[in-house]
Amino acid sequence: MQAFTIALAVFTVSFVFSMMGAGGSQILVPLLFWLGLDFKTGAIPLGLLAASVTCLSAVLVYQRKGLVRLSTGWPFALSVLLGSPLGALVARPTSSRYLMVVFAVVNILVGLLVLRGRSLAGKGITRRKEVLIALPLGLGIGFAIGFIARDGGPFTMAVLVLMGLDARKAAGTAPLVVAAGCLVAFTVHSFRMSVEGPIIAVTALAALAGSQLGARFMSRRLESGTVRILFTAAMMLVGAIILAQAL
Repeated sequence: MQAFTIALAVFTVSFVFSMMGAGGSQILVPLLFWLGLDFKTGAIPLGLLAASVTCLSAVLVYQRKGLVRLSTGWPFALSVLLGSPLGALVARPTSSRYLMVVFAVVNILVGLLVLRGRSLAGKGITRRKEVLIALPLGLGIGFAIGFIARDGGPFTMAVLVLMGLDARKAAGTAPLVVAAGCLVAFTVHSFRMSVEGPIIAVTALAALAGSQLGARFMSRRLESGTVRILFTAAMMLVGAIILAQAL
C-alpha cells in the first residue's frame, strides 16, 4: 500500500512540475516524509531520484519540440553541476527556521514576478552577460539542490524568464540546467539511503510516466501565459508549505 501511495504522489508531482521545468522535489520531500519515510535517509534521496528522472525525461521531450535554448542552458548546467555535490556533502537534516522563512518568501515573490511576464533586462541581454549571470546563480542553485533537496527548477525558470526568455522556452530549458545537479545530489545522498528496492523502482517509473505526460501536455496545449499562471500558483503553494514547516 505504501508503494502505491508513493507512486501516485510521485506521478502527480512529476506531471505538474515537468510543465514548469522542475522536478518537484520541494513538494515530494515533505510528501514522502508524511507518507512514512525517514526524512534524511528516505525522503531526501527518493525525492532527488524522482526529480532527476523527471528533469531528464522532460528535457528530452522539450528538446524535440524546440523548447530548449542550449546556448543559455549550458553555462547554468555546468555551474549547477559544480555546486550540487558541495551542497549535498554539507547537508543537514533540516534548514534553520529563518532560512526556510526567507526561502518561502522568495518563492512567492519570484512567482509573482514571473506572473508579470516582463523581462528585467529590457529588450534583452548580451551573451557575455548571460554567462556572467548564469555562473554565480548556477552555483547557488546547485548548492541548494544538494543542501536542502530542492531541485532548483522553479528558480532557474524564473531567472530565465526575467532574463527575457519566453515562459515556454524557460520551462523547456530549466530541466536541462538542474537535471545533472539532481542526479549528482541523489548519488551523494544515496549512500545513506534506506529505502526498499520495489519502492525505488516504482518511484522511478512513476516519475518517468508523469514527466512524459506533463512535458507533452505543456508543449502541445499550454500557452506562455498559462505556464506563467501555473508556475506562480506552484511557487506560492511551495512557499506556503515551507512557511508551515518553519513556523
